[in-house]
Amino acid sequence: MQGQGAGQGRSGGRGRMGGRGLGPGDTCVCPSCGTKVPHKRGVPCYQMTCPKCGAKMDR
Repeated sequence: MQGQGAGQGRSGGRGRMGGRGLGPGDTCVCPSCGTKVPHKRGVPCYQMTCPKCGAKMDR
């Protein structure tokens, strides 16, 4: 028996995180002062500190 589908499997072919745009090109936001910095690939936002106030960043 051969498959007849589009070949994208269960996730629909949207990539990591379900295709919600949380990839390396996103930004990290400070929950205290609202400062935005570019997200660095391989470094979670919660491990980064805000350059203005020193608080932990959020996605």
